[in-house]
Amino acid sequence: MEPTSDAEDHEDVEARLALMLEAAPDAIRSSTVRRLLASEGEWQATGIDLLEGQEVSLLSHGILWIAREANMGVNSNLALWYRIGDGPIAKVGGATFSFMAERSGPLFLINHLAGQWLDEHGGFDPASVLPEGILSVAVIVWDGSVDEGLAALSGHDTTALVAAERNRLATERPVPTGWTPLWRVGRTSIFCEEITDGPPRITCRCRADAGILKYPADMPLTAETEIAWSWHVAALPSAVAEDQAITHDYLSIAVEFDNGQDLTYLWSSCLAVETSFPCPLPWWDKHETHIVVRSGTRDLNRWIEERRPILSDYGKAVGGETPARIIGVWLIALSPFQRGDGACDYADIRILDPAGDMLIGPHA
Repeated sequence: MEPTSDAEDHEDVEARLALMLEAAPDAIRSSTVRRLLASEGEWQATGIDLLEGQEVSLLSHGILWIAREANMGVNSNLALWYRIGDGPIAKVGGATFSFMAERSGPLFLINHLAGQWLDEHGGFDPASVLPEGILSVAVIVWDGSVDEGLAALSGHDTTALVAAERNRLATERPVPTGWTPLWRVGRTSIFCEEITDGPPRITCRCRADAGILKYPADMPLTAETEIAWSWHVAALPSAVAEDQAITHDYLSIAVEFDNGQDLTYLWSSCLAVETSFPCPLPWWDKHETHIVVRSGTRDLNRWIEERRPILSDYGKAVGGETPARIIGVWLIALSPFQRGDGACDYADIRILDPAGDMLIGPHA
């Protein structure tokens, strides 16, 4: 189904979800169908209390509009978040998603743009609430396993959401070893580790999606500290300059610092090499700076080795008081705004320093 924000469409979807849930009562411990309006601007109680270890599925339909007049919006893969009690927030991995409750407590949901959080428990600036967007969500607590429950529902589903979740579970890949999704952006299936005839690599395949992986680090930042990596970019997610919010689709590798800033090394479609600019997105504009290290399509589809002086780049692109330490390396992929495709492989990522190098990987 194509995403929409029309109330009539959501009424139809919600009615079909309710009928499906009624058709397989033996597989379901509890369930509900909820409509999440972005404009509500608060976490919504589902009325379901979870017990630690219970398996849950969220089947959703809809869109969160960033700028409807520009046809810019994101699907629930970047808008549907959940929280158990006062625990940490988590984002779904797609329009459909299943998880095991890591704690007991009431289940809350919200329709809110990924990245716009003040803390890991779901606090946010009221100014980050978007005025338009509807998600219809079926919440299912299974009496047995997710696989058994979805199989029981499959013959009664007229929304295609059950089939989508069964397929997602069957093809799901773990994130690369040592990396974790950045909590502020949430879970992602964009990245995975590949071992082929060549060197081990992390692959990134991003289509109308966004994700950030973090590899933790703790090392001093000196004038000699450098970051080095190899990448093979096959497709850039934007054909126009990425320095505006509505075209901010890109691939990059980033260094995170102890002062709350990060510097990302961006492959641009057309901006000149060494161009730098603050992220054009709210909140990120105060914390993230991009520097173009490669531009255009000439070097696509071949491995490129990069090496950058981090402190010097920080001084030129960010300025101000310099950070003391590096606390993480990120892989970033965005393509939600123009809904294009980005494809990139990474290998041999390292932080280099005379006091000792840090091998981040993957390495042969």
